[in-house]
Amino acid sequence: MTHYPRILILTAGYGEGHLLASMALKEHFLKLGVSYIQILDLMKEAHPVINKVSSSVYQGSFKAAAYGFNYYGWSYYMTQEAKSHNPLLTVLNRLGYRHLKELVSSFKPDVIINTFPYGAAPAIGRAFGIPTYTIITDYVMHARWLHPHINKYYVATNELKRDMLNAGIYESHIEVTGIPVRAAFENHTGNHENQKLVLFFATSSHTIELIEELVNKLQIIGGCQLAVICGRNKKLEQMLNSQFQHLSGVTIYGFVENINVLMAQASCIISKAGGLTLAESLILQVPVFIYRPFPGQEKDNANYFSRKGAAAISHDITHLTEQIEHFLTNSSYAKRMKSQMSSLHQSKAADTIVKDILKNMYG
Repeated sequence: MTHYPRILILTAGYGEGHLLASMALKEHFLKLGVSYIQILDLMKEAHPVINKVSSSVYQGSFKAAAYGFNYYGWSYYMTQEAKSHNPLLTVLNRLGYRHLKELVSSFKPDVIINTFPYGAAPAIGRAFGIPTYTIITDYVMHARWLHPHINKYYVATNELKRDMLNAGIYESHIEVTGIPVRAAFENHTGNHENQKLVLFFATSSHTIELIEELVNKLQIIGGCQLAVICGRNKKLEQMLNSQFQHLSGVTIYGFVENINVLMAQASCIISKAGGLTLAESLILQVPVFIYRPFPGQEKDNANYFSRKGAAAISHDITHLTEQIEHFLTNSSYAKRMKSQMSSLHQSKAADTIVKDILKNMYG
């Protein structure tokens, strides 16, 4: 009797990066003929009230940080190098345990894949004899990702692998693959048709005044076009359309399904330093300008890319626009920045991860 492998991928709704990584993996499993795949937001399903509250707290932390109350960054750095027996990590690692146990009993997966640091996954995997894999979706290490019963980690860089080795993870349990991104990005190389198109990913933490100042300063750069992406924030999209409808050099977008096309046309982007966004920019070789990186993994990601010369960080609009003007008018600087991005890029991460998991399954 033929056995069709069942894949369970665990994700989370704190930002879209974890879900996008999950979707990238699913694409490649399907491509290789594996069709029994379930993507589960474990926190949302197992603890809907806690998930709703924690999501609100997470989003609210961006605004609170602007007033000096940086509770997310404080908790992140407090536990960054914590040991597995740390009381807080012990509590976090129990989240979703009962629900996941019930799901595993019914779905009977052959493999569990973490794209979010759920400690319940390796614990359940061990209890049921199911291998558990973790895809770290950032460029820096945090103790929450580490668990003694993970069968293998897939990581973005050699530096991250080194830090994990120093934390006691066996070398045979770590593979440097890069962060998995969707096939649309892997198959779409940057063409940069408009050599002065700046793509700005706006969030609710960006005020209208800040965006207006950015628009006014970029208008000074000859021929510079600005595309502002508001995502699913309809209120922000409507406000910006009303504010800037008279400016021919500014285009406001809501949610863009094929964002890879717009990114490929841009000469650079202004964005948060989420792991998936950075991985996507590496593929397209579209340099990233990071404005006021939020303390936590985003700031660590930003600092890593900045040290490598693959991104630039700024903390005020004047500095940001100066950086962008220098990039748009200095071809040698732009070429050097893209060269650094090329050296960081790991191609076909999702394909490599999926094939390795299937190889481990079938021996």
